[in-house]
Amino acid sequence: MTAAPARYTPGVKLEPAAAPARRWPPRYLAGLACLVLGVASVAVAAVLVIRNGTLFDEVPDWRVTVPLWAAAAIAAAVSVLRREGSYGLAVAGVALASAALALGWVLVLAMVATVTLIIIYIMSEAF
Repeated sequence: MTAAPARYTPGVKLEPAAAPARRWPPRYLAGLACLVLGVASVAVAAVLVIRNGTLFDEVPDWRVTVPLWAAAAIAAAVSVLRREGSYGLAVAGVALASAALALGWVLVLAMVATVTLIIIYIMSEAF
C-alpha cells in the first residue's frame, strides 16, 4: 500500500507561524531575583558596618543579613526548580548574600588572595 500523493489546493496560502507570545514571568526571573537579593544584601551589610566605622571589627547585623540570605537561597531553589538554565545568576546571588554575612572577613580574604595571586604571577614570570 502506498499513500496517496499530496494534492495541490489552489487558493490556499501557507503563512509563517506567529511569533510566540511573551511569557510572563520571564525565563530567568527567579535567578535575577536571587542576584538582586544578593547585591542588596551586600549593600545593606556595607551600610550597616560602615555606619558604625567598624568594617573589620564586627560582622553586620544578622537580623538583617540572614533573612536576605534566606530569601536569596529560596530564590535560587525556585530557579533550579523552574529549570531556568542560567544557574550562574542563582550561584552569584547566594554567594553575594553569603559574603554579606561576614563582610569584613570576606574583604580581608579577598585582599589576601589578591596579593597572593600577584606574588605568584611575579614569581612565575621571574623564574
